[in-house]
Amino acid sequence: MSIDLDLSKLSHAEKDALILTLMARLDEAHKLIAELRACIDDLTRPGKTPGNSSLPPSKGHKPNRPGRAERQGPRKGSLGRKGGGRALAADPDERVIVKPARCEHCQTAFADADHTLDARYDKSYLPPVRPVVTRVERYAGACRCCGATTLAPAPDGLEPGTPFSLNIVALAMSGEPLVQRICVSCMPSATSASAGCCWTCLA
Repeated sequence: MSIDLDLSKLSHAEKDALILTLMARLDEAHKLIAELRACIDDLTRPGKTPGNSSLPPSKGHKPNRPGRAERQGPRKGSLGRKGGGRALAADPDERVIVKPARCEHCQTAFADADHTLDARYDKSYLPPVRPVVTRVERYAGACRCCGATTLAPAPDGLEPGTPFSLNIVALAMSGEPLVQRICVSCMPSATSASAGCCWTCLA
């Protein structure tokens, strides 16, 4: 846009006003140019990735995963839903049969023919762990000829010292809580509020 003005016909006040107007327009033009350059930089700059910025790997581009095969038939039952869960044991160690004796509404006694099986499920548990204690009695023989004493050698794995066998010591070193239950059974004094676990008795 050209400006055709005869500056010689303008007063000093009009010239000053014109200068202020042109300076304001120049500032606006500079701001517009800066905004356009920023837009161009954004368009040409590569996007942020975990490799060129502090963006975490989880925010990076993920490759397309192969499509899942469509499920054939209804969804299989999950644990806790009817029709799903763990299969029953083929040979349970114990069976517990519970039947209601009376109607909970009118208190009428039930006969055997009134009962129908509603649910069947298994409960598995580990038996209590108790240590197997082997008492070792070593005899010493006194020689009637020379008077010397001979002590019977200790069997392998039953040497004197710690009251625990090698497998218990290995279990304790692995940090398994099973050794704590064993120690409570065999040496209650070793497990106290002050001692915590009986690591001291394994030394």
